Amino acid sequence: MDAFLSVSEGSQYQEQLREYAESLLQGRFTKPEWCLLGLEAGKPLARAALWALPGQAVPTDIVLIEADWSDKDLSAGQALMTQVHEVARGLGAHALTHHVDSPPGAPQYQENEEARIRLLVESGYDLLRDGLRWRYSGSSAQEASPARALAFRALPEVGEDAFVDALASTYQGTRDSWITRSIEEHGTHGAARADFLDYQGMEHLPEWWELAYTNDGALAGVIMVARNPSSAVIAFVGVIPEQRGRGLAQQLVRRGTEQLLESGTDEIRGDCALNNVGMVRAFERPGYEQSPRRRSYQRAIG
Repeated sequence: MDAFLSVSEGSQYQEQLREYAESLLQGRFTKPEWCLLGLEAGKPLARAALWALPGQAVPTDIVLIEADWSDKDLSAGQALMTQVHEVARGLGAHALTHHVDSPPGAPQYQENEEARIRLLVESGYDLLRDGLRWRYSGSSAQEASPARALAFRALPEVGEDAFVDALASTYQGTRDSWITRSIEEHGTHGAARADFLDYQGMEHLPEWWELAYTNDGALAGVIMVARNPSSAVIAFVGVIPEQRGRGLAQQLVRRGTEQLLESGTDEIRGDCALNNVGMVRAFERPGYEQSPRRRSYQRAIG
């Protein structure tokens, strides 16, 4: 661990990085053999770790990337990324994702933003989403809810197939570049099914996942909340095309927020695409505060 962390020994966030790395190992989000260190003449120059949900044998993300950012060619970082991709491919991974938050923030505290993004791009990563992160601490004043009646039915009541069908309906006409990429690869319903299975890997209660209906019984949208290692999250909010522009997204965010607060959480996070004005408002109006910008990158390796 000391050698792994020594690559970032000059960082002002070194203590937080140690806590994060140790929490990943303790929570089984990574393994010692998934933590790679690049050395030159015995000196650590680059590092990264593969990440997956606990119990999963195939990594989905790469985290804790650090390199010699003063090297204009980023040669140590490039060599390490090549090795990481080989290891991930050998474990059965088809793609890896990495998120860059700016300014630096929890949990990875990523300094040297420009060089870091250049390393990703030169290593074959494409930008999936240029987004915003949101944080709710319960201290911000909330605006009054719009006077639109919605009825909710939870996943155990409607069943998995109907829930996935509804999720797919919210994907139509999406402005989210990440979802758009998934639709291009899997089709609308295939993308919804794949995302549903991914969300199931997060800690959640089935009754937290709900379909929303208008007072005449028409489907309006989907709300899914969960927990990840660092906080509770608004995992997904979607409104079907016919119901958009009526302020329903903020009602769904508020509904998910209330569910998580009732479960005892004291902090909730969410994210959305930078250009998704509707979702920006949906987070702002219930009292969420904007936190670091998040750019998500992905590379196919399979």
